Amino acid sequence: MKHNTIFSRALSLTLVLAMVLTLAACSRTAGPRAERILKMDFSGNTGFPAMYTTASNGPGYVMMSYMFDTLVWKDDKGEVNLLADSYSVSDDQLTYTFKLRENVTFHDGTPFTAEDVKFTFDYTSLHPYQWTATTMVKEVRVVDDLTVEIELKKAYVPFITDVAGNLPMLPKHIYENVSDPTLFTDKEALIGTGPLMLESYDPDTSVYILVKNPNYYYGEVQIDKLVLAPHSDSKEALLAGEIDAAAGMKYVTAASLKDTENMTFIEGQSIQVARLHLNFADEALAVKEIRQAISYAIDRQSIVDKAMKGSAIVGTAGFVHPDSPWYNPDVAVYSYDVDKAKELMASVGAVDTNGDGIAEYKGKKLAYEFLVGDKDVKVCEMIVSYLQAIGIGCTAKTADDSTVKGNISEGKFDIAFNRHGTFGGDPKYMACLATDTAGAIKVSIPGGKRWQSKEFDELFYASLQEQDKAARKELIAKCQEIVAEELPTLAIYFPVNAAVYNNTVFDGFYFTADGIASGIPFIYNKLCLITGEWKGK
Repeated sequence: MKHNTIFSRALSLTLVLAMVLTLAACSRTAGPRAERILKMDFSGNTGFPAMYTTASNGPGYVMMSYMFDTLVWKDDKGEVNLLADSYSVSDDQLTYTFKLRENVTFHDGTPFTAEDVKFTFDYTSLHPYQWTATTMVKEVRVVDDLTVEIELKKAYVPFITDVAGNLPMLPKHIYENVSDPTLFTDKEALIGTGPLMLESYDPDTSVYILVKNPNYYYGEVQIDKLVLAPHSDSKEALLAGEIDAAAGMKYVTAASLKDTENMTFIEGQSIQVARLHLNFADEALAVKEIRQAISYAIDRQSIVDKAMKGSAIVGTAGFVHPDSPWYNPDVAVYSYDVDKAKELMASVGAVDTNGDGIAEYKGKKLAYEFLVGDKDVKVCEMIVSYLQAIGIGCTAKTADDSTVKGNISEGKFDIAFNRHGTFGGDPKYMACLATDTAGAIKVSIPGGKRWQSKEFDELFYASLQEQDKAARKELIAKCQEIVAEELPTLAIYFPVNAAVYNNTVFDGFYFTADGIASGIPFIYNKLCLITGEWKGK
């Protein structure tokens, strides 16, 4: 019996030893898991990627967002709670109560609490943040470690999308000792709660390398490292395997890879508008019928087809993108109609009296300088031709984009064409058409003169306070009707964005509905790195 026991123990020991040796052999054969490195193109140097030091553009915000989270965010379907587990709004629509997620920590292991939320709002009231204002906030109160109340001075419907979904939460234990965040570039400046942490940043090569946050509360990060770098030819870099995703290509270039093996082509709303600006200091341009004539005279579809090569959709008279849930499909439509345009011109006395091809209005020729960016020359040429056909003469003046934008903001133009972004999400972007005639919203009025509409201002102001979505949609619909009738600006087209990625390396990129945060049109939403799938070796 004793020998049997010894034998049994010896056999057991032999089996255990065999298993250990087998596992060791398997381990030597398989080796450690290869590091999952995702490489993507990027627009270039956006500065030190902390909240107050990153570039004031879309790429700068996106870079920062990998490290810093907001209370709410957006995924491929719409709004999702991020640092907030839930939120509610008081009956008077003035107080938002946020319940925070449990067990969230900053990158340095410090717990994230309601104190950090209060601190962030208090800090940004002293140090305004370039991406969103917090001036509508009256007071922030900590209820307990995971509950915070934010009381507004007056109702502001876009608060969730514009503020809670846009304002990065700062670590109190770090920033409470920072008097000037615009100069704070220590490594501690990058401690947030986001899915990635900065490993290195080379300002000379504009290369950013970020690594996985192993303790990310929202889900497992599906990569170990992210490399973001500019490439002179993103298409060739993608085909050569130098990068795995490209969002910096022109639409036509990206579309050329539609049928390429292992490549996924996606397109989405660019959150941009390309539009005509009219200086109302000119007596003729201040006449509604002449602006309507200009709208009828421009063949927008031809511009989309020829100048944009299909990489855009025709603009709407109401200034809201047709894919937006706020779009009013019943606004006036100005289909290309030269005869109708000439009739409208004649109805207000704008006619060519001497046969030189240029109409006169109250004795003054309708001849203007057309200010346009040097990248929009083809569009300019087409518009100049269309306006010439109805007796409006234009002399093109090209400049770089920053100069065009500067001249528009200062009123140094007759007619100008320009593209700009942040044109998605909440229809608060219609504020760019509002004036201060009703005290609705303060918008800087450029030199010269701009459109004034008390009715629009009152409706727009009411829309910022109307909590009932159906009622608010009706207010925005009426705003669009006024804009479509008055045409203070002419939306020529809405660009379409496109991107391509290698689906054998990583799959699951998407264009965020209404853009990342306040409307950034990239596929580089940080939640893609959580919900996507690593396919590489």
